[in-house]
Formats: sequence, C-alpha cells, structure tokens
Amino acid sequence: MEDYERTGKTWFVILECRQMKISYARLRSGVNYKGPLRNIIDSFCELHKMFIERNPKFQYGVYNFGFNKANRRKLDDIPDSDVVIIPSENEFHYHIKNYIDPKNLEKSNNAIEQLVPLLRDKHVVILSSDRGDTIDLYREKVFKGEVKNISLIDECDIPGNIHQLKYHFIKDNIPTSLFPEPRKYDFIYWGTDKRRNSNNEISGDERHLILRQIQKDKKINPFYIGRYATVKRDMKIDTMYNLLPYLTNAKYTLCFNWIDNTATTSRYHEALACGIIPMAWKDTYDVTGILVKDKWQRVLTLDEFYDKIVDTNYEERYNEIHETYKKSLMTKEEIYESYESILMRTING
Repeated sequence: MEDYERTGKTWFVILECRQMKISYARLRSGVNYKGPLRNIIDSFCELHKMFIERNPKFQYGVYNFGFNKANRRKLDDIPDSDVVIIPSENEFHYHIKNYIDPKNLEKSNNAIEQLVPLLRDKHVVILSSDRGDTIDLYREKVFKGEVKNISLIDECDIPGNIHQLKYHFIKDNIPTSLFPEPRKYDFIYWGTDKRRNSNNEISGDERHLILRQIQKDKKINPFYIGRYATVKRDMKIDTMYNLLPYLTNAKYTLCFNWIDNTATTSRYHEALACGIIPMAWKDTYDVTGILVKDKWQRVLTLDEFYDKIVDTNYEERYNEIHETYKKSLMTKEEIYESYESILMRTING
C-alpha cells in the first residue's frame, strides 16, 4: 500500500510539472507566416508569435501552419497537445453549395476527418474573424459533434476589434509614394458578398445588391476586389500588401455587417490606414458607435451616399474622421495585452 501511494504521488508530481502544450492549427488553407500584410489572419498570427515569445512556460506545436516554414498537415504535434488554437476566417463558405472548388473542398474535408479523432479530448479554441464562424458551426458542421470542449474568441472581444493591428501593419509598411493625388477611384470594395449562410440559406445581407447598384448606376467610379455573385470584379483578392496600390488610390468604402449589427470589422481600420473614408450602411454596422463616431458616416440610401461624396471635401472630412479614430486607437502593446489576457482566461478556464 505504501508503494502504491508513493507511486501515485510521484505520478501526480510528474503531471504537475509537465508543461501545457498549445498547438496552432489551420483546418483549410495552410499558412506560412512570414510577417504582416501577407495573410488575412495576420493579426492572429502576429499575436500568437508574441504570445510564444513571452510565454516560454508552455510547449508549442503547429498543424498546417508555420513561422517562415510551411507545415503541411503533419499531425505530429496534435496527439499530445492540451489546447489547439484554430484561427478562422470564412469557414462558413465551405458549407455553401458550389462556393468552394470541389477538389479543394474534398481535400480539406478529408484532412479534417483525420484530425477530428485527435481533437476529441482537447480544448479547441476558435479565433473567429467573421460573425458567421461560430461555435455551433464548428461543433455541428466541421467536427460533426465529435469535439465537445470548444471555446471562441471573437475579433470584437478586443476593444475596438483585434484588427486594429492591421492599421499599424499598414502604417508601418506602406510607402508614402503610394498616396497619389488626386485619387482615381471614388469608391472601392474588397472582400466577398454574404448572400448565403452556412445552412446554404439566403442570409438577408444586402451588400451584393448595394455593390451591384453602385456599379450599375455609374454615378461614381468604383473598383471591386474579391469574389461576388452580382458584381463584375476588377481584380481577384490578393494579399493586403499587393492591394495597397489600389486601396491608396481610392476615397470611400462602405462597411456592412451581418448577423450582429453591433460588430466591427477589419475594413474600418484598413480603410483609414490607406486614406479611405469608411462609411457605414444603415444600421447594419457598429450601431453602438465604437468606431463610427461621426453620424455623417452613416448612410441610409445610395442617393445619400452619392450626395455626400459629391458635396464633401474629401481631404478635410478624412482628416477629421482619422483624428477622431486615433484618439481611441490602441497601441500594438495594448492590443497584445488584451489578447493575452483573454486567451489565458480561455485556456485556463
């Protein structure tokens, strides 16, 4: 009996001394993170890089992710991980019929099927960069009910949105020569439409209608980047770095939101960093005024939007909005501290 207790005590000490292992995993497209402005999830990647540097008390692993090193779907680090962090953007697209190329969809779905059995006893933390990427989406559609312990950290859990970092990334990297005068495009939009949700149902979001009408009206000079069902795009989506010459040549954009009209997005921060005035469509975006401080920015109709563009001194209005924005802009360090605090509470909860 004494030997058994001693053995039990020794085993307890071993467990207490073992470092928690945290793995960073990409379920869909792999990411080789080399620095800001190259990936949609660069805010999450940069913060995780800082987290690793400042928390050597943990062990770390990767899956389909690497820092200056591609790590293509190697499962080595997952079995002994305690926490698996999954940065997520537009996962809902993978559940909309005919949206994703069938070969790519099959490939990533097959990889997830191999990964899921290894996640059953893990704490999975989703870092969501879209209101459509929910815990229910992951629990029911991605993991098919086989993973129970799932937490979610939303981009808006950081005051002012975690993607304030993108403002700093752009300002730190943008050549001043990229600010042409006068600007060529009255309006620019980059991204996708949100016509359907993950249940393949009409979402009610109307941005595809508004963007199409702007193109159809021909009252202003627009430029479209991304993928749309009803809009003829001018270029495919690319890295933010490669988009800068176009973004810095435009004056206005529109901010929409779906599912939650209190939410903010990275678009607001990216726009101001590029010298673009971000307008808010009706009451679909940031209705509590976290970012949209000037009521003038909110438009109820396209005619109102057109009138404001024509009747406003763009430079003066941009400077006013930009200065107001900078008063509440968090520093990189403040953003990191907020993120680390939330992540630590989540993985220790």
